[in-house]
Amino acid sequence: MSAAVFEQIFATPSEVVAALRRVRGCGKVPKRARSNRSAAALTGIKEKMDNFDKALNSIMDFLAIESVQSASCPSSPFGKGVGEVLDKFASLAKSMGFTVHNEGGYYVTADIGSGKPFAILGHLDTVPLGEGWDYSPLGEIAGGTVYGRGILDDKGPLLLCLYAAAQLVSEGYVPCRRIRFFAGGNEESGWKCAERYSQLDKWPEEGFSPDADFPVIACEKGVLHVRLTLPLPGRVISIRGGGRVNVVMDMCRAVCDTPVHAKDVTCVPCDGGYAVTALGRPAHGSTPWLGDNAARKVLSALGEISPAAGELSKALCAIDGSGIDCALSDKESGALTCNLGVLSSDKNNLYAELDIRYPVTFTAEEIVRRISGKLSCPVEITGEHLPHSVDVDSPLVRGLLGAYNDVTGRADAPLTVGGATYARVAPGLVAFGPCFPGDEPTIHQRNERADIASLRKIYDIYLLALKRLCFKKREMC
Repeated sequence: MSAAVFEQIFATPSEVVAALRRVRGCGKVPKRARSNRSAAALTGIKEKMDNFDKALNSIMDFLAIESVQSASCPSSPFGKGVGEVLDKFASLAKSMGFTVHNEGGYYVTADIGSGKPFAILGHLDTVPLGEGWDYSPLGEIAGGTVYGRGILDDKGPLLLCLYAAAQLVSEGYVPCRRIRFFAGGNEESGWKCAERYSQLDKWPEEGFSPDADFPVIACEKGVLHVRLTLPLPGRVISIRGGGRVNVVMDMCRAVCDTPVHAKDVTCVPCDGGYAVTALGRPAHGSTPWLGDNAARKVLSALGEISPAAGELSKALCAIDGSGIDCALSDKESGALTCNLGVLSSDKNNLYAELDIRYPVTFTAEEIVRRISGKLSCPVEITGEHLPHSVDVDSPLVRGLLGAYNDVTGRADAPLTVGGATYARVAPGLVAFGPCFPGDEPTIHQRNERADIASLRKIYDIYLLALKRLCFKKREMC
């Protein structure tokens, strides 16, 4: 886009310079320097914005809300930020003509149309922002890319779906299904929002969750979160690392009574002993191979002075589960994965929290039995989702897959993943987008991001899928 076009869009020379820097990747955008016109400029829209551009501007506003679970407050049991973002979604959907219900800060539903129910299930809470970002984790556009916690998981995709449905209505299409949007507030920290809904209402039997990968996910592995109680290794005074079990640990720190000399860690004197610290690289707990677990480095280093610590590194940090006698796989869904997400300790014990994604032909009970047999320790189940699968020849899967392939020009087939999405809440639901095959994974990582061209394509896919599955022309009613 030429500078002359920018001058028609922006009011002052300083705005022109700032916009050119954003497009050319020459500088960062201050968090509060964005205007509603910046997204339009970046996508080439001069005056009238279509719903994608409106969606992009709303996404930036939603990213600016830090919606990580915190202490309960009057607006939400999951904290002020979650309550704020749910209220904002409710207000937005109501302004578009949806019938809205806010269930006490647990979740928001937004309905439109009549007929057989169709669900679009997403969430507006996020994992913690984390440190080390190159751009603001609360939303920043730079070089044609949107950065921010939740741009892919899951604020961005949910809002793109909402705006796509609204655009179809504005174009004269009529919903032939009762479309229900579900915006959860606790997906990342326990699914209590979904549990609440299950207590109060029946889930639609068909629909999708825009909270995973394209082309369409028809099978999700079982998810098992466990907490192990183990003896604290000798010469180790304390150990702590990680904040969420479903995130690869990016920092771990132990205190021991003697120095260690190992690579990948630092060791400095501290009150009570010597602090051994390692940094890692975060990743989603369902894809631990994409991260670098700091706990593995610390436990391995402690193995120099405490053989028990070295053995724990081998047992707890093997991402294929071999260290806990769980190197399992099946033809239907592939291999088990294991992520050591949280470590803590007290005077006598070490507590390890594992995120295990297991093949669909196995059971949680078998996994627990194998772990306790291998490590001879108590195993507490702290979270669980059963495996989930949908017939790949169902009209829903065929319809979603067709929309994806038509927009992208590909001929892809349905997938199986280890991720856990809201699709699990009812037998006929699937996960659908937003991540494309081959894209660099950034969900749950520093610099979570999506380029604007990809967001546009995601929007077009959801627009076509909803048009085919849930709408018809007014004159056909």
